[in-house]
Amino acid sequence: MPLTVQRLRPALLPWAIALVTALDYFDSAIFSFFVRAIADGVHASLTEFVWVSSGYAVAAVLGILQQEWWVERLGQRRYIAACLALYAVGGVLAALSHTPLELFLARSLQGYFIGPMMGACRILIQRDFGAAARPKALRAFLVMIFLGGACAPLAGGWLVTQFGWRGLFACTVPVALMLVAATLFVLPNTGNRQPEQRGAAHLWPYMLFAFGQAALQIVLMKARSEQLTGSPTVLMLALLGIAALVWFGYHQWHHPAPLISLHALRERRFLIGLVLFLFYYFLSTGFSYLLPRMLEDGHGYSIEKTGYLIGLPSLLAAVTLFVWFRFSRRVKRKKFVIVPGFLLALVAAVWIAMMPPDAGVAALLGPMLLRGLLVIFIILPVANLAFNIFTDDEFAHGYRLKNIVRQMAMSLATASILILEQHRLALHQSLAVAQESLRNPLFAPALQALVRDFSAAGNSVTEAHALALVSLAPAMARHAQFQALVDGFYFLAAIAVVGALFAARQRQID
Repeated sequence: MPLTVQRLRPALLPWAIALVTALDYFDSAIFSFFVRAIADGVHASLTEFVWVSSGYAVAAVLGILQQEWWVERLGQRRYIAACLALYAVGGVLAALSHTPLELFLARSLQGYFIGPMMGACRILIQRDFGAAARPKALRAFLVMIFLGGACAPLAGGWLVTQFGWRGLFACTVPVALMLVAATLFVLPNTGNRQPEQRGAAHLWPYMLFAFGQAALQIVLMKARSEQLTGSPTVLMLALLGIAALVWFGYHQWHHPAPLISLHALRERRFLIGLVLFLFYYFLSTGFSYLLPRMLEDGHGYSIEKTGYLIGLPSLLAAVTLFVWFRFSRRVKRKKFVIVPGFLLALVAAVWIAMMPPDAGVAALLGPMLLRGLLVIFIILPVANLAFNIFTDDEFAHGYRLKNIVRQMAMSLATASILILEQHRLALHQSLAVAQESLRNPLFAPALQALVRDFSAAGNSVTEAHALALVSLAPAMARHAQFQALVDGFYFLAAIAVVGALFAARQRQID
């Protein structure tokens, strides 16, 4: 029998949904992995660059809040297609950016439209697939999430080497446009409602939420250099931001048709799941930021080789996903998977932190593989325990809450790791100059040898000593940078310990 449109659509539908989700994961991962290349491209300091990341997160959360409002008016098919098309426009603008402000605006546009896609696709699977077809669609969904995250460093390293940082954004544009065509062809036109059945816009609550979230992002950034208790402006902004978010929560809780129902938070298992999601996304984003920096600045690998070292072990770890599909139903006590998952993050972070700067590729593969396994050990069992208690309508609200937590955790992790790195870098630089360098048994002979060489060249002792210090300054700077990154991994190890202890204490995840 010849293939027809009616016969093709059911077969292609799960993969079209999965590919949209993969693009979301690819975009988030590639932005985290290649922070330095993008920041250098628009001549942004790392502090300025965090504003770009925060703008994306704020816009993504706002997009998630309005997701259902748009679906009720456009339907799933046109909503997802429109989001992909406008995301592609944002990709063009990002690739053409020359300043941090231009990139901030472009990434905010992209965040609003691609940020809700994971939730929109997962909710579509829950609502529009029957019990028989849903497991196959979920497998495709999870496989493409894995591939999207694993391919980001592989593709990104090659793109930056061949085309520069702009290629990171330009490469997503044709993919997004092809997915526009695919979604218009394959996706069902469901979700849209008659005008009298649609929810309200909640304009003022929405605007207050936007203000509250933006205010707290600003406070987080200001905390890098100001004491909250010593700056009335920052303290007032923090209080106003918290008050706006509290009022929004109160309004949504009591409204009969809210933008997002918060009643799911009364379910203790779901609330525990959100906390575990927060830990995971914080750790994942932290690894995504620190690993490339450590491999490039600490171990001296090229950006392309760095991409291979991170991406290939992630692809190998993806094989375990099929093991999970086969045996997950036999795991009755999810705690026995989740707690070891956080311990894997602990081991990976400490393992990397203890490696010397001249560590070879073989030594790095072990922690890279452990890091790739975190999705299997944490995300999948947590998702299972957090969402299987909901009906389809409750599931939609709960999943949007989960994706809001995802965006906020990623933004918080980026800002926190950056603040920590800057603080520790300044500390190690001062220690290298004031204390460690003079007592270091390797530093003193090297300094004396250089002083003798410069003295032999005709310089005075004072001049020779100054020239020797200038010659050693790059090595001292690299050492300080390496130690700051090591401290970052120990910080992630501490977060993993807290996550493991929290999970171990929860009886509900048994």
